Formats: sequence, C-alpha cells, structure tokens
Amino acid sequence: MEITQDIKSILKLGYIMAREKNFMRLYEQLLESCVEMTDADGGSIYISAKSENGDKRLFHMTDYNRRLQYHFRPGSGGDADMAPDSANNLFSLTYHDPKIRHFSDIYLASEFDQTAIREQDDRMGIRTQSVLMVPICVEEKEVLGVMMLYNHRDAHDTVTPFPDTLRPLVSSLSTQMANTMESMSLIEDLEELLESFVHSLTTAIDAKTPYNANHTRHVREYCGRMVDYINAAHTRGETELVVSEADKDQLLMAALLHDIGKLIVPGEILNKSTRLGSGGINRVRDRLERIRLLLKIDALEGRLDHATYAMEDLRIANFLFNLDTLNVKERLGEEDLVRVEEIGDRVYTGVDGSQIRYLTQDEKNKLSIRRGTLTSEEKDIVHEHVTYTDKILADIRFIDKYDKVRRIAASHHEYLDGSGYPKRLTGEDLDILCRIITVCDIFDSLTADDRPYKRATPFAGAVKVLRDMVGEGKLDGEIVEILAKNMGPAE
Repeated sequence: MEITQDIKSILKLGYIMAREKNFMRLYEQLLESCVEMTDADGGSIYISAKSENGDKRLFHMTDYNRRLQYHFRPGSGGDADMAPDSANNLFSLTYHDPKIRHFSDIYLASEFDQTAIREQDDRMGIRTQSVLMVPICVEEKEVLGVMMLYNHRDAHDTVTPFPDTLRPLVSSLSTQMANTMESMSLIEDLEELLESFVHSLTTAIDAKTPYNANHTRHVREYCGRMVDYINAAHTRGETELVVSEADKDQLLMAALLHDIGKLIVPGEILNKSTRLGSGGINRVRDRLERIRLLLKIDALEGRLDHATYAMEDLRIANFLFNLDTLNVKERLGEEDLVRVEEIGDRVYTGVDGSQIRYLTQDEKNKLSIRRGTLTSEEKDIVHEHVTYTDKILADIRFIDKYDKVRRIAASHHEYLDGSGYPKRLTGEDLDILCRIITVCDIFDSLTADDRPYKRATPFAGAVKVLRDMVGEGKLDGEIVEILAKNMGPAE
C-alpha cells in the first residue's frame, strides 16, 4: 500500500487524538490538521459549554490560518467569545441543525449575518470566500461543537469551493474529534467525581477530628505553594529540584487523603484534648472529695488526730487546686510530676479495712504524661492511622494519573533516617513528593492554632524545630529551607 500524504496526515491526527490530554491543545492541533488535510487557508472551532446563565452556548476556542502561520485563542470563555444564539448566525445554525454546509462565497450568502466574519477578515487582512461548516458530533448524539474551514486551495493555489469528495473525509474527522472529546470529557468527569468524593472524605475527617479540622486543607495548600515555589526557583536556576504538573496533581490528591485513616481511629483517642480524657477529671475530683469527707469523719470520731487530718486535707486541696492545670498543661515540669507521684501513691484505709486509692494506676499514668495528652499506648493507636490510610487507599482503583497517591499519602510520617512509621522507610525510598508532604504535615501540626491542648508554635519556632530535625537526619534540608523562604509571614 502506498503511504500517501493524506494517509500520513490521518495517522498523525489519530496519534494526536490518542495522545493529547489538554483540551485547548487538542482543539488547536485538530484544527491545524483539518486545515492542512482539506487544503484550506484556515478555520475556527467553537465548542458547546454552559454559559454563566447555565444554558448551553457556543464559545469561540481557537482560530488558525495556515498561510499566515497564525494561531489565536480568542479568550477563556467570556460572553465576548460566545457565538450569538440566533437563526442567522452560521455557527448557531450548524449547532442546532447539525449537518455539513458548504458555501462557494460566504459574502454572497445574504441569509446569514456576516458581521463577525467580515470584521475578522479586516483584522487579519484576508478575504474569506469558500466555507465549509462542520458539526462536531457523533450521529444522533449531542453536538459538541462546530468547526469552520475556509478558502480551499486547488493545485494552482487558487481559492475554489471545497470539493464534494472532501465531505466524507471531513465527516469522518468530525466524528473522530467528537469521540475523542467525549472520551476526554468522560475522563474529566471521572476526575471531578473523584475530586468531589475526596473532598467529601476530607469533610468527614474534619468532622471526626474537630481539634484539627483545618489540617488536611492546610497541608494541601502548603504542598501546592511549595511546588510552585520549587518550580519557579528551578526556572531561575536556583535549584535542581523540579516537580511536573502531573506530580503536583498527585501530591495535592495525596495531601487530601493522607489522614483518611483517622476515620478508623477511635474518636475518644483522636479527639482527646486532656490527659484524663472525657469525664476523667470528674471521677478523680469526686473520689478525692469523698476521701476528704471520710478523713473528716475519722477526725471527728477520734480515729485520726487533727494535725494529721489537717495536713492530709491540705494535701488533697492543693492537688485539686492544680488538677485542671495538670490535666491540660502542654508540658509538665518536674514539680508537676512530683505532685502527681506523691498523691498517686496514697491510699485511704477505712475503719473496716477497705482501701481507696487516691488515683488509679491508669489515672496516675495519664497525669504523668510529660508532653501532650496521649499515653504511649494511645499514641500507638493514633499512629495506626497511617496503616489504615494505606489499607483504605489500596482498595481504591486509582486511574494512572493518580498512581502515586497511595504511596505518598502512606509515607507522610516516614523520616529519611528510618525512624519514622509505619514502615521505617529511609531516604532511598522517599522521593521529593513524600519529602514535601512530610515537611508540610509537621509544619502545620506545629503552627496550628486550633488545638486546645497546645499553643500554636510561632513561625520562627516551627522552622527551628524543622531545622533541628534536618540536623537529626530526619528531614530534607533543601525542602525545609524552601519552606522557610516561602511560608514566612508577610512583611
């Protein structure tokens, strides 16, 4: 079989439609190919989309003139780029009555409004003559747009009417275009569905963890800002780091999903804002007040001397006075720990020999937590959220565009030195995307001002913590310095 130029052009067009993922570039390349294959001077493409009023209208997307080597994007879809929806507008007519229309000289077609065509001719310094109007659609399906080709050239480079033999070719091309656009729209719809689903999950995570309700969105925002800064710095030659748009999309999706495992962590642990937890402080207070009352009865009935009673009552009163602080204080000092140790070892013995501990062993352990509100066992349970995230995302069949999301999301607590969790990965296993989300996650945890059990760390203090972790071999130093430059307070 002889491979003619036409066949080469058709193969090229098929390759374009199979490969291109960006709608605007697709329109431009399709129009350019159709102009060349029909020996036209140029053309325009209008695409159906919703206007601000919500109704479907035609928007002017791209122009191309082969002789002038001219590409033009009229705009981003504003009303000025919209084809008038009227019976005497050539594009609207072809849209509403989808069939191929041919004009030997469009200037002689008095039944159509030629204002826009003549104005464009004046701007470009050309004369539109022969015109082929082509609906972009699959038979008996919705019209997706309209393509206009103008000024067919014969072998002598003379403008002539478009030959009838081109109609089957143009019809086939428009059908292929419509199929490609439908497929791309379907993929886009699926991506939008996935995005909306993920945002719904994020809302659920926020509802489960009201004490860090903004964390997921903050991490996503910080990751986006970091990538933009890195790529701008790369363009300026300031860093070798660079993140592709595809990888940026993966990172932002992973940021939205990185804490999805918290949906499985028990709420009483995840939302534990005090050391003793919900109702714990009241149980301690009631027990100690009961012991005070029993001690007073013992003193009144002569089983306890008044000096001993007065000293013990004062001890309990002082502890109750400090109990609220011990329950919520961000970091306990040595004096606090001694106070808990002293009261925690005491036991009241009744007249019948029964004993009541001032604090249960569990209460003593909780009130002895040096920093934060969680015991080591509770921290282990919270740490499991990363494992749950990995398991949940393993059951989601991500499209190829998001094939890295699971790995990134499940690695946001891993450190370069292997001391992170849950898999103790090292720097060899953690690419730039994992390193960015880890730094952003820690940064927001430090600077968040919506945690009742801790104060927000000032920016300078947060950067110092991150730099200390770099010194310990846990975080990527270049990523931390980029954050320090990019996330600082506005001057």
